Amino acid sequence: MSVKPKQLIATILIIAAIIIVGAGLYVYRSIASISEMFKLNGQLQAEGYYMAEFEFKMLGCAYYLDKGQYITSLSRLNKLHKQMKTREGLIKVPNFADKKEEMDFYLSLQNPETGAFMDPSYPAFFYFEPTLNVVDHLKLLSQETGQPFQLKYPLKFLDQINTPEELKAVFDDLSSVGWIGSKLPKTNYITIAFYHNYDELERDKLYTFSPEWKQALLKWFYTNQDCKTGFWGPRMRNGGKLLYEGDLSSTYKIVQLFADEHGNNLHPQFPLRYKDEMLATILRKLSQPMPDDANLAEIHDWKLTRYHGIKLLTDYLWKGISTENKNAAKTFMENIVKSTFETSYLDNEGAFSYYPGSKQATLDGTGDAISLLDIVGALSKNRQRLLWGSPGQSIVDLGSSQISILHENDLNLLKNSPGLNSMRFFRSYPASGDFTSGVICLNYPKKTPIMDIMDLLPRVKKWVNTTPQNLGNWTSKEAVLQELAVLETEPVPVFREELPLKLLNEVLQDNGELTVIGFDVLQIPRYKVTLRLK
Repeated sequence: MSVKPKQLIATILIIAAIIIVGAGLYVYRSIASISEMFKLNGQLQAEGYYMAEFEFKMLGCAYYLDKGQYITSLSRLNKLHKQMKTREGLIKVPNFADKKEEMDFYLSLQNPETGAFMDPSYPAFFYFEPTLNVVDHLKLLSQETGQPFQLKYPLKFLDQINTPEELKAVFDDLSSVGWIGSKLPKTNYITIAFYHNYDELERDKLYTFSPEWKQALLKWFYTNQDCKTGFWGPRMRNGGKLLYEGDLSSTYKIVQLFADEHGNNLHPQFPLRYKDEMLATILRKLSQPMPDDANLAEIHDWKLTRYHGIKLLTDYLWKGISTENKNAAKTFMENIVKSTFETSYLDNEGAFSYYPGSKQATLDGTGDAISLLDIVGALSKNRQRLLWGSPGQSIVDLGSSQISILHENDLNLLKNSPGLNSMRFFRSYPASGDFTSGVICLNYPKKTPIMDIMDLLPRVKKWVNTTPQNLGNWTSKEAVLQELAVLETEPVPVFREELPLKLLNEVLQDNGELTVIGFDVLQIPRYKVTLRLK
């Protein structure tokens, strides 16, 4: 029986429609799975799985997608998504008997062919940062164990980019994006910026880059800085337009090649340029709120860029900043600190999740929160003074009173002072300027999501010391503990709203004096009240 032409055409059209619809559903499911994958990433970290490669695999999928290799990109996304849902093929980090055993475990993850700590099926230029992250963790373990730090295999993957010509070719490729790449939360320009840390590998005698290679690296970045924004970032493949005024995270990393943390130039031939333009761009970007409809991938990028933006501003551009801009920056920092506590702090764990709404704390979430508090000056007396001045400059003396017995209303003036978040009680004013020692107790006069560091840090230290997690996507237990060690605190009695009058009156009667220091959300001492026994 012959098929009529019209029937044949109709059949072909139906088959084509089925294929198009099926392909569309496949693409939709693949793209829609990305947000769930970021959620699973946090969950799997909390469950103790090795997830250090996750974000770099996602960057690899984004690279393939932007280059038009749709089947490769989507099939990898689906494979990774399935693996994360089923846990099949994932590495569960064991419970280690000691740090030496932990060190041996992470050393065993190095690929003998490439020398990288990364899935070898992805392009080699993605191996740098995940490898460096594991190397950093191993170095900290080496310090704890006293065992010499040495990798099992050479970093052969760097041989593919170790000439000026190869470097330029890779950077040129990664620095431009098409329409699809421009719509993704993070472009692969960040992969270029990771190479700002190349000298760390040289210091550890893991690889040697030629002087010509280093010169080519500096020259490429120097040439590709945008003069209007002062930023670095991806450009559209067609037309060369800078995307979204540049990339905050990439710019923060690249600046470190040209200036030290005081803003001084490192290379006379390549001075840091366009500082005024950079400052204006940072302030614009930091003022942008998190999108209301942001998915987890976008939230992840927004949080990361806030941290990098503040670090870039305070480390490299703070000197000479105007009072107006300093006050604007302070407002940004207060809002970000508040948002971090509101969306990520888990009171039942005493630590932070990375993604808002997650019920599980992670090393990445906790490490980022502690790093944020550090860069705004909350954990370091020296940094706080650098940013906000000495206590003599920041504290308003509300006067002294002579009392027989302390009552709630004796501190009304302090409790109603603008910007007050917490109050610490001392037997006398800390002459050393150390407001974390000799604290009798802590009081929150009003409901607040933001914790005083005297309340927060003991909880965080307990969580970090007891969590089975060892390595997140980019930070480790040892790195977080090292950051926490900057400020030694002991648990103190904490009271909310009502004052512990019995305790304070006992101290007043015994000591004859109480000093109360009020702190704002950035842990800056803002107010002082002195109470003396009549």
